[in-house]
Amino acid sequence: MIEALQAENARLADRVALLEAELAKDSSTSSKPPSADPIATRKKRAERRADARAAAKRAQGKQPGAPGSNLARRSPDLTVSHDPPRCRCCQADLSGAPVVAEIVRQVIDLPPTVPVVVDHVSYRRRCECGVETDGDFPPEAKAPVCWGPEVRALALYLLDRQHLPLERCAELLADVLGAPVSTGWLCGLRAEAAGRLAPFIAEVKTRLAAAPVVCADETATRVGTTRHWVHTVTTGLLTLLAVHPKRGVEAMRDIGVLDAYNGVIVHDGLSAYEVFDNAAHAQCGAHLLRHLDDVAQTVAFELWARQAAGILLRARDAAINAADAGMTAVPQPVAQSIRADYHATLDVAFALLPDGTPPRRAHTGGWNHAQRKAFNLATRLRTDADQVLRLLDNTNVPFTNNNAERALRMVKLHDKISGCFHSADSAGHFATVRSYLQTANAHDHNPLDALRQLFTTGPWLPPPQPRMT
Repeated sequence: MIEALQAENARLADRVALLEAELAKDSSTSSKPPSADPIATRKKRAERRADARAAAKRAQGKQPGAPGSNLARRSPDLTVSHDPPRCRCCQADLSGAPVVAEIVRQVIDLPPTVPVVVDHVSYRRRCECGVETDGDFPPEAKAPVCWGPEVRALALYLLDRQHLPLERCAELLADVLGAPVSTGWLCGLRAEAAGRLAPFIAEVKTRLAAAPVVCADETATRVGTTRHWVHTVTTGLLTLLAVHPKRGVEAMRDIGVLDAYNGVIVHDGLSAYEVFDNAAHAQCGAHLLRHLDDVAQTVAFELWARQAAGILLRARDAAINAADAGMTAVPQPVAQSIRADYHATLDVAFALLPDGTPPRRAHTGGWNHAQRKAFNLATRLRTDADQVLRLLDNTNVPFTNNNAERALRMVKLHDKISGCFHSADSAGHFATVRSYLQTANAHDHNPLDALRQLFTTGPWLPPPQPRMT
């Protein structure tokens, strides 16, 4: 009975340690976003930043001696003169006094927002042969009374660039335009835009399929009462977002980029990506650093985790230096040294662990939670060593998957501001429009101008990129 109670006590103690470790996780030791960190963690982070600034003797804001910046002058559309009527000293009339200097202050402002209402009149004429022919309306005149392309572009910009909820967007437009705007029209506008963007999405998919390196990721979003997944494939200059009810291989194949892709896919290590074996794979270093930081919370594995993190950062710096020097790969002696240290530190990790492998069932077999976590991470680093160190062989491979994570960040922002999507179609339309806006923004193309073009001449397409050597 004593032995049974001791075993049960050890199992429960390990389970408590697991739950406490999960509770203590934050954005620095897991994939949780910083916004989910508890107040105490945010306070500590702010204190660390304040201490770093104090150590560097650098205060917040503009530094002494640094050049300032302000609004740049533009060519004026209107000039207004302001003459002093009288002398501020003797009150003499200054109407004929000579001008000795000019002081110019420029004000940049918007004119009052007044909608311009245009009647398009189509005349019907009867030919001598008896046939009557109507004049053609322009594309924007699609109904007896309708909003024009400027209003449509602004509405979609507020919805999917600034993430205003439908009701607030309709309210703002009604106040500006002086006429009611329905939420149903706004929903239909997003669907119309997604339909017009079919050539753009096809072009982006074609270019992504030919890119030498892409970043891929996925995040959950809520559609009604069910969970869907927003997937992204991006190069930094090209962004594709798509919504699917599944997270894994089925969704990735349905999107239509990775199935025949033969470049390098940078991802967070999700096993579903391994199915695409035509491509090479690289794992995100930022994720691995967070996992190592989590393992380092246990004293027994702290030294090993810090050493492993240092080796990953060495690999990152070596790849950056090689890329800056115009090399496609890290020089062989440097790469061999990093690989040797990488595998040596993994040997240290396994030497710190019990013999064999942990049992499949947690809290049994003498392995505690910290040991299982260290074993799983060390095993992953050994099994996927070629993916972790891919950037040594190809300096075009980034150290992190930040391009994909940045593409998905606006999805989470939309969820926080506007709430869940009411239908899968609405979520898909949002993803299509966001793909367009984010790609335009990456090319320094004004998103509002891109939307104006979408509703007039057709979608903006990214310029062709030069081939990478």
